[in-house]
Amino acid sequence: MHSRMSKRFISSGNSARLPDSRALEPLAETPQLGARVYQSLLHGIVSGAVEPGSPLRPDTLAEQLQVSTTPVREALLALEGDGVVIKRPYQGWFVREFSEQAAREMYEYRACLECLGVRLACERITAEEIEWLRVHQAVGKAALASGDMNAYRIYNADLHAAILRAARNSYLFAAMGQVSIQSQMLVARTIRVIGRPSRAIEEHARLIRLLANRDSRAAQRLMEQHILSALQDILRYGLKQPPPE
Repeated sequence: MHSRMSKRFISSGNSARLPDSRALEPLAETPQLGARVYQSLLHGIVSGAVEPGSPLRPDTLAEQLQVSTTPVREALLALEGDGVVIKRPYQGWFVREFSEQAAREMYEYRACLECLGVRLACERITAEEIEWLRVHQAVGKAALASGDMNAYRIYNADLHAAILRAARNSYLFAAMGQVSIQSQMLVARTIRVIGRPSRAIEEHARLIRLLANRDSRAAQRLMEQHILSALQDILRYGLKQPPPE
């Protein structure tokens, strides 16, 4: 089930609260129901609607989604394989929480991968791909102007994925897939830190200019700064408490 549904890429006590009943929308019965349950749960988790540490009870989730527990259990197994949820013996599944050490290690690894990606992209990106990145910047600015942080999160993920695709290295893209979903869980919190999204958009614009100029060294330096500064915001605001609005 995991290989069919997932194309990408430490725990709290039992006091964590259940997902809000409004966090998940009911799903109609379809042949692709298992994949849709997976995507619904994944969206709820990475968007922050279902909080880290929340218990994920198959019967409760099935009721919210108006499906049977079978596709829910299959989706939870897939999400467990993605490192997004954990299963505790005799307790069930919970949304994963990240320790400071785990967050640091993941972002250090991500920085290495994305620096390699931007270096290769400087050599291989096409004019059409650069133009797409420039146009895509407007999506992020519009999301930020309207205060739609979920749309901003998607813009951010799409931009980074586009740069990795421009690197044209399938092994690199697959390796990044292992951490992409998990890092989005933390991004959903840090993008609400005052000033962080605006700085990120400015850094994205500079990255696009460096890609267009094929300036590999400067692009790698900026990408490393971009990722590791996000790590600092995660360590400061993203783990223990909600970030300031």
